[in-house]
Amino acid sequence: MELKLPPPILFLLAVAFIYGLPKIALPLANWLSYLFIFTGIIIAIASLYPFYQHKTTINPHRPEQSVHLITYGIYRFSRNPMYLSLVCFLLAFTFWQQQALGFLVIIGFIAYLNRFQIQPEERILKQKFGQDFLQYQQKVRRWI
Repeated sequence: MELKLPPPILFLLAVAFIYGLPKIALPLANWLSYLFIFTGIIIAIASLYPFYQHKTTINPHRPEQSVHLITYGIYRFSRNPMYLSLVCFLLAFTFWQQQALGFLVIIGFIAYLNRFQIQPEERILKQKFGQDFLQYQQKVRRWI
């Protein structure tokens, strides 16, 4: 697999980069940070629960261990809601820290995930679930 850094480690590195940036005031920062924290929590719970129900792996290094292709619930709207929740948390942190340049870090986070995590995962899921995954991929967008 092409993954160099697990998504949780990548997330923590992004938080550290955002924290180290110079503060640049953002309008409505507190309210937006609360909104994105709340949204991230809801998305995280909604994306993890189906995996728990079907006793399938959430380990980003082991997509080949998936035993069930989840296509219902939040997965009808996003193929990667777990990663979407991490983006929401990064947005919340960016607003909370008043780090306007944090948006550049978030763009880099998304680009890295797309290339080194999501694309390899999708290749494995295509091999494992075949036509079912291809149909799902055509119906549901990668992020939102």
